Amino acid sequence: MHKTADTPLWYTEAELAELMRVHPSTISRKVRAGTFPITPLVVGARRVYAVADVHRLAGRAA
Repeated sequence: MHKTADTPLWYTEAELAELMRVHPSTISRKVRAGTFPITPLVVGARRVYAVADVHRLAGRAA
């Protein structure tokens, strides 16, 4: 799959939580505890997650 201008490169914590069908605080809690399998990029006060890492975690090609 080729990346286009419309293909996101990052998921917000809320978007990731929706994809994983969990509450955003669940992801936040696991990140703070060091038990979440993806390392977020911190941008200001927000954490974002690389789409490629999320797809790798899900067993899908990015």
